[in-house]
Amino acid sequence: MKTLYKTILLFFITTSICSATHLLGGDIHATNTSGLTYKIKVQLYFDAVSGAPAAGAQSNVLVCFGDGNTGQADRISYTELTGDSKGVSVGIYELTHTYPSTGVFQISSSITNRTDGMLNYTGFGTEMFLWTVINTSVSNNTPELPFPLFSTGAKQVLKIDLKPVNSDADSVSAHLQKLSAPSPGTCGVRLIDYNYVYPNDVSKTGTFSIDQADKKLIWNAPEALGKYVYAVVIDEWRGGIKISESYREGVISVIDKPGPVVEIPPYVPATESGVITGTPDKNYDELTLAVEAYPVPTQDYLTVKVSSKNPTTLKVQLISLEGTVVKEIKTTAKSLEWSEQLDLRQTVSGLYIIKAVDETGKTATKKIVR
Repeated sequence: MKTLYKTILLFFITTSICSATHLLGGDIHATNTSGLTYKIKVQLYFDAVSGAPAAGAQSNVLVCFGDGNTGQADRISYTELTGDSKGVSVGIYELTHTYPSTGVFQISSSITNRTDGMLNYTGFGTEMFLWTVINTSVSNNTPELPFPLFSTGAKQVLKIDLKPVNSDADSVSAHLQKLSAPSPGTCGVRLIDYNYVYPNDVSKTGTFSIDQADKKLIWNAPEALGKYVYAVVIDEWRGGIKISESYREGVISVIDKPGPVVEIPPYVPATESGVITGTPDKNYDELTLAVEAYPVPTQDYLTVKVSSKNPTTLKVQLISLEGTVVKEIKTTAKSLEWSEQLDLRQTVSGLYIIKAVDETGKTATKKIVR
């Protein structure tokens, strides 16, 4: 009987540890070692204080290679950071994989659980979905970023360095993105998680943006104390052609911190690749109509989102290059934002246009690849 009680107690302790919310972010890095063989590194950031037991128990992660195969990446190091990042630990997980052919592949990993209590995210306890897209037709190492910052002072300007630390001569650009979520299945494609809003949308003040010249994520400037989650994507280019995309997720804790404060600038919605995607404010006059579609390219499901300056009904069409309307959706309720997931599994591969038209006739379009 005592053995039974010990077994039950051990089960509950283990379950509690494994289900603890302890993830503060992460990213995936791929290094071409030879031919079509890649060393894949998953880097995870943990709460080393309240989430220490769960972080210590995370000895491996499942990696999807994007070619129908999966592998287990084992932890090779576990390091507690110091200085401004004290209380954060970094786990490094590695494995190698050889692709059967050249092509574009999404390397991904879903890990439970994100840390909870975010002011700008309501998806409590959800999986963190990390991904990197590589093109195996070129020899390449995806950009590896410096460790992010995990805290900043209220009413102080936050700057997070996004300059790659590896020595590839390829050019890079960065853009903001809403959190990624996987489609159903063990190895899902990446979708947009609409439980998320940008940090400066919480108070509707200040700016949250990427400085492309200096490759920095800048928040000017947080006001409300608490934890915020964010995501960025690093695009890598060679000869004008995109050869990789790397997603990073992180957490920022806004605290009372000594140092000079700034005057909070007026609210400006966040942008993704030049498209306004923060929640529109009625006093922000530059936004008329904008379309998002993700992931691109896609194989199965495409999430389409339309943002408008004013509440409106919409007609949203998926149009082939020949001008054929493949899908059409008409909304009946006026809103500032509309989104829906389109099932493209029965759609012929090729280039398409997403076209959105509001009730006044204003139009926005976006090209997508199936």
